[in-house]
Amino acid sequence: MMRSLPLVLGLLAAYPIAAQDPDGHRDCAAHTLTQRWLQEQGLDTDVLRALPAATEGAERGGTLTIPAVVHVVWNTAAENVPNAAIEAIINELNRDYAAINTDLANVRPAFTGSIGNPGIQFCLAQVDPSGNATTGITRTQTTDTWFDPETQTNDMKSAPLGRSPWNPLRYLNIWICDITSGATGGTVTVGYAYLPVGGVVGSAIDGLVIDYSYGLQIGARTATHEIGHYLGLLHPFDNGNCTDSDGFTDTPLTNSPTFSCSNTSLVKCGVLTQYENYMDYSNCPVMFTDQQSSYMSSVLTGVRSQLLTPGPCGITPVGPCIPTAQVGTAEGDYINRVALGTFNNANSGGTSAPAYTNFSSTYSTSLQRGSTYTITIQGGSYSPDNYAAWVDYDQDNTFEAGEKLGEFTTTAVNQTQTINFTVPAAATLGNTRLRVRGVFQNDGEPTPTDPCYNYIWGETEDYGITITSPGGNYCIPTSTQGTSDGDYINAVQLGNINNVNSGGPTAPTYTNYSTTWSASVVRSNTYTVTIQSGAYTPDNYAVWIDYDQNFTFAATEKLGEFTNTAIGQSQSITFTVPGNALLGPTRMRVRGVYHNTGEPTPTDPCYNYAYGETEDYRIVIESTTDLVDNMAGAFRLFPNPATDQLTIVLGQEGPAEIEVLDMQGRLIASHRSTSDPVQLPLTGIATGSYVLSVVQGDIRRTGRFDVGSDR
Repeated sequence: MMRSLPLVLGLLAAYPIAAQDPDGHRDCAAHTLTQRWLQEQGLDTDVLRALPAATEGAERGGTLTIPAVVHVVWNTAAENVPNAAIEAIINELNRDYAAINTDLANVRPAFTGSIGNPGIQFCLAQVDPSGNATTGITRTQTTDTWFDPETQTNDMKSAPLGRSPWNPLRYLNIWICDITSGATGGTVTVGYAYLPVGGVVGSAIDGLVIDYSYGLQIGARTATHEIGHYLGLLHPFDNGNCTDSDGFTDTPLTNSPTFSCSNTSLVKCGVLTQYENYMDYSNCPVMFTDQQSSYMSSVLTGVRSQLLTPGPCGITPVGPCIPTAQVGTAEGDYINRVALGTFNNANSGGTSAPAYTNFSSTYSTSLQRGSTYTITIQGGSYSPDNYAAWVDYDQDNTFEAGEKLGEFTTTAVNQTQTINFTVPAAATLGNTRLRVRGVFQNDGEPTPTDPCYNYIWGETEDYGITITSPGGNYCIPTSTQGTSDGDYINAVQLGNINNVNSGGPTAPTYTNYSTTWSASVVRSNTYTVTIQSGAYTPDNYAVWIDYDQNFTFAATEKLGEFTNTAIGQSQSITFTVPGNALLGPTRMRVRGVYHNTGEPTPTDPCYNYAYGETEDYRIVIESTTDLVDNMAGAFRLFPNPATDQLTIVLGQEGPAEIEVLDMQGRLIASHRSTSDPVQLPLTGIATGSYVLSVVQGDIRRTGRFDVGSDR
């Protein structure tokens, strides 16, 4: 989107607080403060010329992640807000800036067609400017009882009263302090931010300020609004008349802020008022528009691009590139069918199809290491076009040349061709992505087809892929006497596995619990598995995990062994998951046996001992997500693995903010509930392992679960 009109800055957000007369609001001080800043810098005070122009054709794709540092500047204990309140605001920002907030459904039909998705996420910084680990939160006690936004606009941003920013080019600095002094009625300034004008970017005042009380209210969207300013958005009403104030055609003209959403037919300047917009002052903001979203992305990849430098979040910006296309599919350059394995996405193309579609939550299939497959692709109604496919085998969100399956050129419209390929034996196990592109290669554009380039004509589609290991079978021990004499396993506990009182003298000699009980473990982390013995002593109890997923339990995969000295005795084995354990689902084996004369000792994972029991469980190996399992108390998830729905038992009263994240920590879905238990629908969530985060008040709990696995 080109921003062709001069725009009036909106810098301070004056939100109505408590019961008030919307007509009693005062004017926003943004223009005055901006002019003051420009004058102090010796610059032209005409702020209308100061905004950066939109950049077109930016090739950075995927989610754009901004590292944030929150500076809590407090005088009283109440102002020293807890981490949970800060994390809740970050979570709300991530929902709002990914357009997955649950109240987005409240947008009136007149504006649903213009809802935008900025594709921006926020993390509390994990690395400070010196390279040290951090929580992304600083705390500074001040002698100032409150900061007046009019006279102490930036005093909280430096000593002696406040905290200096971290490098504003690399971090979004957020100051939380008292800027209202408990004011009520009328209008109260609860937050403000400088826009990227007049040398603000990278300066000591760059960032936003929000009130410790009003500004942290979930649903008020103070931070969402202020970061909109930080990324270049203006109020739609700044001109105070019926002229374009923000430069966007999908935000209707308005001559004044709207504070209430009670009048759903409110008309200003002859058009329906879009009070749902985050950049208005209403009490029901829920959306950005397409053009607002596009411009924020342009600012973030332009004058604020250093925020995207990998490091402060502890991860690189996640997600594969998402190509755009100027003409796209309009002239017939589209993909009409993709078929591979168990999915067949047929007749999906057309001249009105989008230039990019992520089908990974709708169409997915499994591919086995070392096996050969055929992908079928049907072209569109233009010829010749080039069609190519890639699989991100190493799961680094990049489609390298070595991951390209092949390419062909159509010689007729709607032509179908195939590409044969073999999955590398070293492909990373787990969930990844297939990319298919159909493009016309214009003069000067890359050839052969590039996986990310913004070709003028064409379409790109992504699909879900799960890389699996070659098929095999685990040994299943037998036993002539089995559990009949008391040689059984009565309990196994590890993470989400809590299989207690399961044994007895009539229990089978082998049980595969892998479809009933499952636990997740993280590479290089340490865990404890607890086993309760049966009614015979002495028996030997041992545990293995198939870390390399080769269907055997090697000696190096043994967690440990103990001998019980009393019946019904519980003992624990502590173990550390190898840092090179293969990611994904695998098997844990637990055995409780009596070592008769001539039988193997220590316990063998497969030998047919005369007395004893064997149990297998499902284990999911994960890489770190910086989230800690907290499954204590009554909090639990079931079934696990789940298919269509996950039941969450909270175990305590109160509203819950629920989020589903993938194993890279990316937000997949969110849900708000006041009931217990919670029935969480899993529609649209692909097969794989996920982290569930639940926030109730100041308590945050996490658990891991799996969707639709066949192991």
